[in-house]
Amino acid sequence: MSRTQHRRALGALAVCAALALTGCSDEKAPTSSTPPATATPALPTPTVTTEPPPPSSSASSTPGSSATAATSATVGEVYRDARTAALSAGSGHAVGTQTRDGRTLRIDVEGVANGSNQTVFITTPTGGTAEVMTVGNRYWLGGDEAFWVEQTGDPKAGADMVGRYVEIGESDATELGSFTLRSILTEKFGLAEFSALETNTSAAATGSVRGQAAYVLTGQSGARLWVAADGSGTLLRAVGPKSAPSDLTFTDWERAKTFRQPPADTIVDEG
Repeated sequence: MSRTQHRRALGALAVCAALALTGCSDEKAPTSSTPPATATPALPTPTVTTEPPPPSSSASSTPGSSATAATSATVGEVYRDARTAALSAGSGHAVGTQTRDGRTLRIDVEGVANGSNQTVFITTPTGGTAEVMTVGNRYWLGGDEAFWVEQTGDPKAGADMVGRYVEIGESDATELGSFTLRSILTEKFGLAEFSALETNTSAAATGSVRGQAAYVLTGQSGARLWVAADGSGTLLRAVGPKSAPSDLTFTDWERAKTFRQPPADTIVDEG
């Protein structure tokens, strides 16, 4: 892959980055260690019911703890618990869609909340998926065949790049943008349609996500949050609002994978 082709790839990702979320903050690294994955899981289809909230029980993945009782939770209490737990989490996994300027991007972000150890998959409307891996202060660019064919303009060259990476510098990484768990959550909880939930004293409705009992908080303009109904404050899903269309599910709180730099034989020498 030539340096010109590399720059074309960076330019395409920079467009994606400009349409997505930015920001970061310092957090501790995750503890588990697993090779990076390339598949993007499908979004769950949550349900909403009018059943009474279930009794409190232990959650399988919990970013924080709360004294809020599941049998008497208000919308405001659940919202505050979810915000505190999510923003204090050291790591996690977010999968779903973000829409910016009429373009819908599918993103898959997993790793440390501040982005210092993570991998991000970005799927464009054309179907190609790019990957940006971060380990400490080093960054690598990868992608699927559709992505590389689009960037190189050569089917054979694109196919040859599958499973391979190009190391990029810090300035290029900044140019690509910052897709981190922390930036996504900070923007989400900062939206007026969601922050208005904090003062809502009505009883929280209930539903489920992937079979897990959840509180369903409904805000203005289609804003909705699903939060585990066990008093933990575990954020499960966030949708909308119409002013910032998105649909994201959250898993692996404090249990995100730890990523290592790609094997040397998969890194393309630009020289």
